[in-house]
Amino acid sequence: MTPPAVQAYLRRVTRLLPPTAARRVRAELHGNLHQSMLDARLRGLNEPDAWAAAVTEAGPALPAALHLARTHTLGLALRWLLAAGLLGGAAYAIQGTHPAAPTTTQAQP
Repeated sequence: MTPPAVQAYLRRVTRLLPPTAARRVRAELHGNLHQSMLDARLRGLNEPDAWAAAVTEAGPALPAALHLARTHTLGLALRWLLAAGLLGGAAYAIQGTHPAAPTTTQAQP
């Protein structure tokens, strides 16, 4: 069972991510931490100390959270900008294909 301190670390690291990405990243990071904990156990640490060593090895939560947010949300922002540009261009193109409304001219006396 994963200790509460490790679960809290995983939440802090993934708090800036969209929910779907946060779940995927949390699962992968949990697997990495678990492997680090097992490696620490092989070095002779007991389980609580091995979990603590794994979290220490992973590094501080805030820099990791910022890095993950930049990695996982920059692509999303670029996709939104691209979609907005394409929709705007399509709207402009459609607007230009309609025939112009007839204009009326008034005769000047």
